[in-house]
Amino acid sequence: MLRSETWKFGFVGTKCTACGTPQLPPQRICTKCRRRDEMEAYPFADRAAKVATFTLDRLAHSLNPPTVNVVVDFAGGGRFLCEMTDCEPEKVAIGDEVEMTFRRMHTADGVHNYFWKARPRR
Repeated sequence: MLRSETWKFGFVGTKCTACGTPQLPPQRICTKCRRRDEMEAYPFADRAAKVATFTLDRLAHSLNPPTVNVVVDFAGGGRFLCEMTDCEPEKVAIGDEVEMTFRRMHTADGVHNYFWKARPRR
């Protein structure tokens, strides 16, 4: 976990210095121009994003069923699949503006695991 603390706790991806393409999660090889190890840190936690697509999962175990899984597109580039929280599942729609929030994902043997979820923009 400490090796990837910038990603896990700061939600920092990368941006290719050769072509400017943002990458999320962080990558060593650019998904666009295929350059290797020419990346710089690129924070996503405070970037505006919109729902590109979503699904409601009524079968998966969740702290707040049903689980709303969304693919979000970030302003300036970058796409991420995550869970959505603080929402009314039946009202989620493509194009909704969202923001990222650091939340508990699950607990195992008394250990809480946290990561980033999307929530409707306030």
